[in-house]
Amino acid sequence: MNLSIKNLTRSFGEKLLFRDLSLSFDTVGIYAFCAESGAGKTTLLRIIAGLDRDFCGEVLGGGFENCSVCFQENRLFPALSAFDNVFRVSFSEQNEENRRKTLALLGRLMFSENDMKLYPDELSGGMRQRVAFARAVLKKSPILILDEATKELDAALVDTVLDIIKEEASTRLVLIVTHKPEELVRLGAKIINI
Repeated sequence: MNLSIKNLTRSFGEKLLFRDLSLSFDTVGIYAFCAESGAGKTTLLRIIAGLDRDFCGEVLGGGFENCSVCFQENRLFPALSAFDNVFRVSFSEQNEENRRKTLALLGRLMFSENDMKLYPDELSGGMRQRVAFARAVLKKSPILILDEATKELDAALVDTVLDIIKEEASTRLVLIVTHKPEELVRLGAKIINI
C-alpha cells in the first residue's frame, strides 16, 4: 500500500500546524519536507511513523510497523554497545548474515572494530548519529524516515550518508527533513512545502 495522508489537521494549543493537508507518495524515491523551523516537519514525520496520534484525518500505509525512523534525538540504548544498538534493534533474527550486514554498514560509516564496542556515553555526537542512522537503514521496512540525518557529520561522512540514502530510495520510500538545500539537490528529492 502506498503512503497517503488525507485531510490531516494538527494543532499545538492555539498554534495550527496543518489544516486539511492531503499528500500521496510513490512507493520508492525521496521526498523532502521543507518549511520554516517550528512549522511542523518533525511532527509530520512522527504522525506518519505512528508516534503521534493526536490529529484529525487519516494516514494510510504508515505506522510503526511500516517505518524505520532516525530522529534528531538518537535514542540509543545506554546498556548496549554501538554494534548491539544496531544489530539487536534492527533485526528480529540475530544470525551471521545480519551480523555481517551490521559490520559492513558500520564500517562504511567509518566505525573501527574498537568504535563498535563503545557504549553511547563514550561516543561523540556524530558517532551516535551514525549509529541511529545505521539502525534505521538496516531495519527493513517500506518507509525510511530521516530527520536531519547528517546534522552532526563532517563532509566525508555526509557524502557517504547521502550515497546510502540514494541506494535505499531505489527500493523503498525515503522521507527526509534537512536544512541543507545542497543535500536535496544532490539527492534529487521531490520537495513538499508544508
